[in-house]
Amino acid sequence: MSDVEQRHGGERDGSLVDVVRRCDLILTCGPGGVGKTTTAAALGVAAARAGRRTVVVTVDPARRLADALGLAQGAAADQPHQVPEVTRRSTDGELWALMLDAEKTFDRLVRSQSANRAQAEAVLNNPVYQAISGSLSGAQEYMAIERLHELHVSGEWDLVIVDTPPSRHAIDLLEAPDRLVGFLGHPIYRALTVGQRTFAKVTDAASSMFLWAVKRLAGPQIVEDTVEFFRSLANIEGGLRRRAKEVSKLLRADSTAFVVVSSPRAEAVGEAGHLLDAVGEKGFPLGGLVVNLIHPLPVALSDDDEGLLADLDDGPLLDHLAWHRELSTLALAERREIEALEALAADAPVVELPLLDVDVHDVEGLVGLASRLVERADPPGSS
Repeated sequence: MSDVEQRHGGERDGSLVDVVRRCDLILTCGPGGVGKTTTAAALGVAAARAGRRTVVVTVDPARRLADALGLAQGAAADQPHQVPEVTRRSTDGELWALMLDAEKTFDRLVRSQSANRAQAEAVLNNPVYQAISGSLSGAQEYMAIERLHELHVSGEWDLVIVDTPPSRHAIDLLEAPDRLVGFLGHPIYRALTVGQRTFAKVTDAASSMFLWAVKRLAGPQIVEDTVEFFRSLANIEGGLRRRAKEVSKLLRADSTAFVVVSSPRAEAVGEAGHLLDAVGEKGFPLGGLVVNLIHPLPVALSDDDEGLLADLDDGPLLDHLAWHRELSTLALAERREIEALEALAADAPVVELPLLDVDVHDVEGLVGLASRLVERADPPGSS
């Protein structure tokens, strides 16, 4: 038996029970396609069944999972909906869910940070803002964090869980508040938001080759709208700076936990490892690592078994032996990938979840997954 087999012959004892009972904020992070949204929902189930009033913010769940969470399509999905049939016991809390709408969250941020309605409308009605509010690079990541802050300070929830957007650049989410502050201090932004006299000097530069080219390609109106947008944004700059700093501090609080989700695939492990590094380097609290979709490790064949099976004729038994060897090779390769992630997770709990026969897409499946995440026991019954 290899060292990898000896170390991973059974499930780990890791559990996220302390995270769901202690923390005020949980963020699930990781690459796409590894079950991150389902993990976030299952953590919400676990917290609710531990007596906490919990809300889960999802990004774009699969339709069947969205149905299980009671999330309808359209504008209503942006507001919390209670998830049915999760909490039936007298000791249970509540589970609510909503779907992130980056554009609406951006609108609320502008209104909350404006001194008056006129200031807010100057930004919201600007054509440039309307064009970029839902698609600006990094907007979805920042608005996921903004929605977390919004729900946290409302005082309505014991725990807020955010299923963060999958990203090729895994640290986009972590850097979003700092990037906003950096943008507000950028020389170009400062130049476009200065007083009227200096602003006139800036606009006089329209004869330069650059602005001339922009006007020729996009038209003079888009240039004027863009400048006006930045000037309107300057009116709420102070509020945006304060909020970004508040959010940055909140993400590093002891009551916050980042849960990194990965699969044992090499490409997912690479991205999750990059994220674990970034979490540690930037001082964010790591609550745990979940490695999902792990193939089972078959029972190893002894030397005697191999000898007996060496001269098999073609047929079903030989085919089954080939399948056993292929699965063993795959499972051992996965466990070598997992070891690299475990080393980066340091002392944080590591939960390994097997590849299931069916996707988790209903309340019963979420309850079972919640049990695996925090109790390390067989899934509870429906009672």
